[in-house]
Amino acid sequence: MDQELEDFLNLMGEAERAGGRVLHELIDLAQSAELRELLKKVGHDEGYYAGELAGQVRRLGGKPSNRTGDFVEKVRAIAALPDKLALLNRGQRWVIKRINEKIPAIPDENLKAFLTVMAQGHELNIGALEEALRRGLAQAEH
Repeated sequence: MDQELEDFLNLMGEAERAGGRVLHELIDLAQSAELRELLKKVGHDEGYYAGELAGQVRRLGGKPSNRTGDFVEKVRAIAALPDKLALLNRGQRWVIKRINEKIPAIPDENLKAFLTVMAQGHELNIGALEEALRRGLAQAEH
């Protein structure tokens, strides 16, 4: 396996693990049952993608990373839940951007297909979180 590709897939896996950890923590901050369910769903997706990325690295002969990205600390440093969710969406956009930059250079069709679906899943989750923010689901109850 090409080292640059292995490093990229491991970086994406580390980002997905960080996103999953962030989402797990944010569930406890959500006042709305609907927002909690949405956060669980998005967190499940992050965990799924992290596992699939590790599987792709192994399938292609590389060694998957088990590290978690530093994104968790960045989100923890923010006080308000809506701001945490906005940062989470920026992180998801970063993942999409990196995938879209990398896909043209990937020769493996199965990996390309997985990354395409992963990017699409992130787009859907961004939209759902933005809608929750617009509807005020992330506001604290008074």
